[in-house]
Amino acid sequence: MRAALLVFAILSVAVYAQDRPAKFEGFEFKPPEPGAPTFVFSAGAATSESPVRVSIPGRTLTNADRVYRTNLQKYWLSQHVPPGFKFRTRVMAKCGLEVKSEYPICDRYTFLDPQSGKETDYYIYIGNWP
Repeated sequence: MRAALLVFAILSVAVYAQDRPAKFEGFEFKPPEPGAPTFVFSAGAATSESPVRVSIPGRTLTNADRVYRTNLQKYWLSQHVPPGFKFRTRVMAKCGLEVKSEYPICDRYTFLDPQSGKETDYYIYIGNWP
């Protein structure tokens, strides 16, 4: 019985690994609003330990940049969450990425795969936002 459970656990991890890349590629994005800065999404696994981080090349994020935060997250999710997944929740959660002088906090988005019934979390780091 233990051997069967062990084989099942190993196969489950292998199937999950195939469903999701080990690391999403980073990219730049410029919102369509006039005067909007160009943002960079970091490469990352979108997990608690390796969340996606949003920044602006050459400067720190400012209070004025906050108007873009949620839409930037929605854009990233639209590019990476598989089609057909259903949004479940968005919560602030402590994450495993620790950066000096920043609070380790992420927005955690949970989506449901209606085919398998499995939920998948995506972490976007917000500790660098003012």
